[in-house]
Amino acid sequence: MNRILSLAVAVVCGVIVLLDFFIPGPETAVASRILVEGVTILAVFGLLLGLLNLLAVHSQRLVKGEERRGLSGVLILGMLGALIVGIVAPASPANRWVFDHLYAPLQSSMTALLAFFAISAAYRALRIRNIDALILLVISLFMLFTQLPFGQTLWPELSAIRDWLLAIPVTAGIRGILLGVALGTITTALRVLLAVDRPYLGE
Repeated sequence: MNRILSLAVAVVCGVIVLLDFFIPGPETAVASRILVEGVTILAVFGLLLGLLNLLAVHSQRLVKGEERRGLSGVLILGMLGALIVGIVAPASPANRWVFDHLYAPLQSSMTALLAFFAISAAYRALRIRNIDALILLVISLFMLFTQLPFGQTLWPELSAIRDWLLAIPVTAGIRGILLGVALGTITTALRVLLAVDRPYLGE
């Protein structure tokens, strides 16, 4: 019974939100807004639950004296400090200091780490195994060369070729990828609405 009720609620809510896009009206707009706001509230509670879980895991590391407990202590202090400053004084210079001197450097560090993963992925993707990989490597090196400052001085027509490549072949490839993503999203949504896939039931 609970499975049928969960299935019915998920399908009805999805259909109501979908109808607001195709058949706009005051009733469907109000119902869709309520459902979307409810999802936002649930997401906030999910974020709070994840925060409490993170705090509990690292607190246990501190209590048990596990390895790297110092890093857990730094994480807890930073998390609680940022949370307290954000709640007590959200528009204060202290909150801005936390963002500029803690959050922004951490974000930059994560971006710098992602660069190494991107280089590793590019190395694996551009290894010449066949003619397709060779074409991909040549085009990638050429596009990289067009972004270099001295490329314009060595070859004045380089910018025109780069603009044509970006406007015609690259844009066509991006549109094909976006169309594939859109079709995949529609297919997934229909499978959920038709109860073929039931992720809300853990299936």
